[in-house]
Amino acid sequence: MGNHHALFDYWRFALSTICPVDAFYVGFYREGRKIVYPYTFDDSIAIKRYVPPEVFWYGPKGQAEWILRHRRAYTYASDNGHLLHHGVAFGDEQRVSADAITIPLFETPGGDSVVIGLASIQTYKSNTYTDEHVRAFEWTARSVATVLAREREDTANREALAAPVEGSAETDQPSVAEVVQDVSALLAELHSGICAIEEAVPIGERELVRLVRDLRHKCEQGQTETMDIIARPSVRAENLLNSLSSKEREIAFLIARGGMTNKEIAAQVFVTESTIKGHVSRILRKLGVEQRSGIAAKLEHFFD
Repeated sequence: MGNHHALFDYWRFALSTICPVDAFYVGFYREGRKIVYPYTFDDSIAIKRYVPPEVFWYGPKGQAEWILRHRRAYTYASDNGHLLHHGVAFGDEQRVSADAITIPLFETPGGDSVVIGLASIQTYKSNTYTDEHVRAFEWTARSVATVLAREREDTANREALAAPVEGSAETDQPSVAEVVQDVSALLAELHSGICAIEEAVPIGERELVRLVRDLRHKCEQGQTETMDIIARPSVRAENLLNSLSSKEREIAFLIARGGMTNKEIAAQVFVTESTIKGHVSRILRKLGVEQRSGIAAKLEHFFD
């Protein structure tokens, strides 16, 4: 716990013991149709296997949107790779994956299962992955999600116990993202320099090679942890979600996802329109917003 680079690295290694894994990534959905990829790997000499973390925007017809909407695994065989190749390429762009499995990552804040991210294993060999590989990938994903959820619980508990600092203000998330991306770019340059030194070291200099490789690994870990700062959902947003009752959460998600009217929500959850009005009033009060559009803004980390 706490070392996400090691967690994702071991996840990839565990999967590679049961099936070929030429490429692997983990991504987390964020506001503004963005996905943060804190860990990406491509087993190609051309890109030296490790791919720096990055933030991408996803469109309405790509794999990321499909995973978010359908909440189930996508396989290359389901559409001959159409969705896979429709998205942004990563790693060695001169080679095209011939088989892939992409799965949603779930968390259950307040008991409601929501999609928080996605993970993918890919190979350059066609007809490789089976249904058993899909199940194994999903099973290991639940273990990873459990670790991440426990970390978030610890963070929430620490914040709840911490004494408020007079005059402090909530950090502006977009400016944090900009700073993190700048730092990540600097680390990427450092990583490139370390790799150049590693290649230049004579083969016989074993101790020097070991030291350079250790330094490279620490740089990779630093890149993952830096990007992971904006990959973690807001604890404040999660606390707001937990303040809602089960029925209020259901109604809030319907408003946030599709902008449904009170009449439409009443028909879907089988209660009267006046009952929905009461729920909406309480949701607005608990979330500290005045308009229904503010509900989506407050819960954008959670609705799917």
